[in-house]
Amino acid sequence: MTADGLSDGSPARSEGSPTASGSRPSTTEDSRATPTDEPGRSADAVDDDPVVLVVDDDRDLADTCEYWLRDDFDVRVAYGGEEALERIDDDVDVVLLDRRMPDISGDDVLAAIDERGYDCRIAMMTAVEPDTDIVEMPFDEYLVKPVDEDSVTETVEELLVRSEFDDRVREYFALESTEAVLEERDLGDLGDPNALDDLTARVRELREERESEIRERERQLDRVRRINGFLRDVDRALVDASTRDDIADTVCASFESSPYEGAWMARYNEAIDVVECQSAAASIASPFAEGSSADPTALVREAIDTDSVVTESVSPAHAAAVLADSDPVGGERSVVAIPITYRETTYGALVVYVRGSISEEERSMLGDVGETVGHGINAAESKQLLHGDSAVELEFEHTDTRDLLVDLSLEFDTTVELDGTSLANEGVVSCYVAVEAVEPPAVLSAVAPLDALANARVISDEGGETRFEFRLTDASVVVTLVELGATTESFSATRGEGELIVRTPPQSDLRALTNAVQSSYPDVSVVAKREVEETVQSTSSFRSQLEEKLTDRQREVMQTALASGYFEWPRGSTAEEVAASLGISAPTFHEHIRSGERKLIESFFAETSSDRRVVKRAGDAADDD
Repeated sequence: MTADGLSDGSPARSEGSPTASGSRPSTTEDSRATPTDEPGRSADAVDDDPVVLVVDDDRDLADTCEYWLRDDFDVRVAYGGEEALERIDDDVDVVLLDRRMPDISGDDVLAAIDERGYDCRIAMMTAVEPDTDIVEMPFDEYLVKPVDEDSVTETVEELLVRSEFDDRVREYFALESTEAVLEERDLGDLGDPNALDDLTARVRELREERESEIRERERQLDRVRRINGFLRDVDRALVDASTRDDIADTVCASFESSPYEGAWMARYNEAIDVVECQSAAASIASPFAEGSSADPTALVREAIDTDSVVTESVSPAHAAAVLADSDPVGGERSVVAIPITYRETTYGALVVYVRGSISEEERSMLGDVGETVGHGINAAESKQLLHGDSAVELEFEHTDTRDLLVDLSLEFDTTVELDGTSLANEGVVSCYVAVEAVEPPAVLSAVAPLDALANARVISDEGGETRFEFRLTDASVVVTLVELGATTESFSATRGEGELIVRTPPQSDLRALTNAVQSSYPDVSVVAKREVEETVQSTSSFRSQLEEKLTDRQREVMQTALASGYFEWPRGSTAEEVAASLGISAPTFHEHIRSGERKLIESFFAETSSDRRVVKRAGDAADDD
């Protein structure tokens, strides 16, 4: 073998820098992706995600905050003050802390964290109206409930940036935050109005002391807010986009309100070595404008070939030709090409113009945007395949023994056929495979050494054919196709020669799919391409077809089980009770119900060649994609 604190409109889910009186030391070096000279944040630039501890006795709110943050951070949840003190350690970067909790109050937890000397930023997140008693409390931000996803996420992102500031500068921003929340209240409602005056004086004194650095940090925080807000806008826009063209238009439009000067999306046809503009923001006048040494076409090719973000400085003349509203003497600019990828598939590249140079952090962040767009394209094409009335079929000749199914057919001189697949967790694909005339132990022994095999088992062994489940992370083209969102219509191999038929949406990039397959399995070639349409079966036709398959007794058993609540959870009636009402034994009831369920499911999922009508056939697809 080869080897209720939610804001209006939020889902109904689950509720610092130190002040002068509570100073904690800051680190000069930190692994988080928010260094002082680099805006934004990216998990790719660090060894570990920043750790956020959410503390709230409102379990629904705590769980909701975890849901909001978990994609970008390592989130811990504590449902009370005592649990918070157990869960905090030196790895925690940010704490979101409720004030009013039954066991230990948030104020006491805050004091304990300060006393223990943990170097973390703290945001109070509470429904308690702020008063002058908070002036001397060592927190960095104060969020008044109800909160929403944006306010929580933005607070965490900003506190991570502030963690890199000098102690006195960080103290300034913490005191300024306290001053801002107190100023929102009527002066007469404050317990000690003089305390607010003293706080204002301290803020003014700190600013005068470090004016230049504070201004620089304010610019940095503003850029971080704009970049992270832009990334959230892209994520939201992708949710609503339904086709690849929609995604291209949406992403390019999103750059109009970003810190960047413009963007366009490129398609690359490797077969004829041509780069085309699929969509461009309004700020892009001419993507392929000449006038400098910068060549967007070459930059796109390099980004795709190296699967990496590449940059190049551009002259004022080039920028003036490309950008609709560019100041020719506006200073240094860079052009950035970002590959748009999903796993092994590259869909093209995103080309972005940036004023000035680009930091490593921004390079990493833009790389994340390319991956996000790639995921969006894949999801849109998968949805089109699931719900569309037409599709494209590609037929492959497959003789590559790197593929487990082809290799088994050659090793045992037999036929191996794929019956179905399902995507499990953590990238594992369950492949249901039928093998003719081979003893099951021999097959299991043959596949056991594979590193890509998570598990193998026998499902059935009868009539000279054994059905297996192979749980794979690689080692078959089927895994690649499942990850790309394509559907494997059929795949069989006999004595090392396989035939593979794959379905994709009409708008799919067939060249990209073929390249993804052939990059791992070179001995796979396209022999045909066809466009097919699904026949639409009416509800009455489906019912009639199913009734022909069910026996009278099976139909009676299923109807009785449905009426008696057998399919509900918890069950309205047990199997024994339904069987008694039908005058049959429980084992007989189970036999009829299982047979009926199997016929129902088979009718729903069955797909045969007679279900589709071939509209167009191209004998050799190599030149027609």
